[in-house]
Amino acid sequence: MKKTLKKFAAVGLSLTSVMGLVACGSNSGNQDATKATVDWANVQKPEQFTVMVDGTVVKETNGAQEFYKYLGDLTGLDIKWIRPEHSSYYDSVKNAFASGDIPDVVLLSSDYLANFAANGYLWDMTDAWNQSATKNSGRLIDQAEIIESGNMVAGPDGEKALYGFSPARGNGCCTYIKSSALTAAGYNPEEVASKTLTYDEYYKMLKDMKAASANQNFVISCSGFIAGGNSGTPEAPYTNYLPEFYQNANFTFYYDEAAKEYKDGFAQQDMKDALTRLKTAVDDGILDKASQNQTTSDARNKWNAKDASTASSVFTYWAGTWAYTLQNSMADKTDKIIAIKPIKELGSYKERLATAWCITYKAYENGKAEGIFKYFIDTMLDGGDIQIAWQYGAKGTHWDDKAETVTVYNSKGEVDEKKTKTYEEGVFHFLPTPEDNTKLMSKNHIDKSLAIATFGDNTDPGNKSVDPLITENYAMFNANSKLETPLWNTEVLSNNISDINTKRLEVVSQVVLGEKTYDEAMADYKKQVGAKCDAVVESLNETLKK
Repeated sequence: MKKTLKKFAAVGLSLTSVMGLVACGSNSGNQDATKATVDWANVQKPEQFTVMVDGTVVKETNGAQEFYKYLGDLTGLDIKWIRPEHSSYYDSVKNAFASGDIPDVVLLSSDYLANFAANGYLWDMTDAWNQSATKNSGRLIDQAEIIESGNMVAGPDGEKALYGFSPARGNGCCTYIKSSALTAAGYNPEEVASKTLTYDEYYKMLKDMKAASANQNFVISCSGFIAGGNSGTPEAPYTNYLPEFYQNANFTFYYDEAAKEYKDGFAQQDMKDALTRLKTAVDDGILDKASQNQTTSDARNKWNAKDASTASSVFTYWAGTWAYTLQNSMADKTDKIIAIKPIKELGSYKERLATAWCITYKAYENGKAEGIFKYFIDTMLDGGDIQIAWQYGAKGTHWDDKAETVTVYNSKGEVDEKKTKTYEEGVFHFLPTPEDNTKLMSKNHIDKSLAIATFGDNTDPGNKSVDPLITENYAMFNANSKLETPLWNTEVLSNNISDINTKRLEVVSQVVLGEKTYDEAMADYKKQVGAKCDAVVESLNETLKK
């Protein structure tokens, strides 16, 4: 069997990511560009290796140590886990790569994946995936190859290869509305949920909800006018928290199918129209102007607010499990939420490119790459005990199947009789989370509804434990969403995107909050970063000639 080994070349690129990485050079190690034979059947388990991961794997405060031990017992692997704070995860990733203290495995978003691959920091797992037990199991969902295609990015030699593995779909955001707000404004929630609104219909509905609300300051509150913008680091797919207002506007560079060329989406008419809609929403008291600097926690707190005069009625957030969380976190426990279909002008919600498990050149240089893929990554979706662990956590800590009574408490420390249940032997059930005994565990790193591989002839033990609201919401989102297309990474893009995005965020803020007109803000944009944008577009269009 032949394995194409891409070169981890000293390509002299600065490690400045699409999300604003620090400049720290490229990998100077070399991976032999010749073809080598890899006998995958006889690849051995690696010795201890390091894994750097964010808060999407069960957190330290929520039974992480028990999960590590449980996974270790199942796999026989000796893993040293590196767990930065979730909110500053990518700062920690940047620092690790800048310092040279590089983990063997790292979980990366699509932007970081593209940049790290182009700069020679990641191992090409194309052949490993093609030969993997997971790919050849017959258990992959129909969309699996499409999902993995998002991890096919250009390496240091400019050739596309698979540099990461995503065990689940990326998911995306949809717009939730409180039924009570719709009813108060004279709308039937079920009718609203079943139809496709136009923007004008949607905006009129927002104004009607405000008129009927105790909150006369805003209807919608979110985290940044651009996703991640509140922290100064915009996150793909950028416009997903305010989709009805952005519609098909592109915050960053994109490929124009009609023109057959790359363009700066931020400088197009679609973005001008979007910023105009957002400014109108702020001026009309529909959109909370404080959204610009809010965290996601701030925005969720306004959705959950007990004081109706400070509570939001509309919130665009992640589909599926979050539908259940948002439903049950509302102050009024008699209220319900609906999720609307994408408005006509939007067409479809955006499914983000999934985060990916990546193996670094450090693991390759230490002879561990193949073993890590075979025994760590390829087992995540084994259709058995290991997949159960990645989906639900550690047995005895996060879930169990023994005969027992599971006691759940309310916020007053009293037994919640409605949630406390008795289970028979062999019946899968969730346990209260280690960090909060008022909540039951619901998932670990892999959301069962998003996994790209089923259990095949086996039964997923958690099937009956998933609330119907989650299943129904995922079904709506999956039927009305479209996967984002990864942006090709170039050296020019890497070196300039941080400055460009900083200026873009400034323009959005100035225009939406009325500090400058669109023309004034864009004149400054062109003056400050116009030449850089032109250079990026030119470099992207050069890739079309290869």
